[in-house]
Amino acid sequence: MDPSTVRLIIGQTFGVLAVILGFVTYQLKTSKAVMYTQSAVALAFIAHYALIGAYSGCALNAVCCVRNFVYAKRDVKALDHPVIPVIFAAIMAALGALSWQGWPSLFVIAGLIINSFGMRFRNPQNIRRTILISSPLVIVYDAIYRSYGGVIYESVAIASSVIGLIRYGRDGKNTGKGTSGT
Repeated sequence: MDPSTVRLIIGQTFGVLAVILGFVTYQLKTSKAVMYTQSAVALAFIAHYALIGAYSGCALNAVCCVRNFVYAKRDVKALDHPVIPVIFAAIMAALGALSWQGWPSLFVIAGLIINSFGMRFRNPQNIRRTILISSPLVIVYDAIYRSYGGVIYESVAIASSVIGLIRYGRDGKNTGKGTSGT
């Protein structure tokens, strides 16, 4: 097997690892645990994107990794400032420009910038709404670069967001209609 094929296989394996770690986040109870696990997801995607040659996705996931750690520390007043997502957006825009691979890069840049603003929300329903905007953009990028793990991951995020929006209603509270309230 030639080295480029081995690199792609290893890269896709990291994509599968990211998907598995992503599923773990749905089982966690605290937002801190979710954010820390999302950093592990981002690390797996960094390796994945680097190995499959999707360098904009690689660079921006490095920012996502740091962003998730910062958002996990919201109890620190300085890290809960409204300017924080603007800083991450600017860093992502700059790294997106530096890692530019043509028009497909626009999709991952826009998607992850939107995601950075969305992750700042405290209301889960607002986070779910931004995922419905950011994830389709990232899916386009993933499809172009044949990031199978990325397509699966973002598709599950979309499906989970839709289910959450329906299940918990407009205000994020379970309405009790047709459910046991759990």
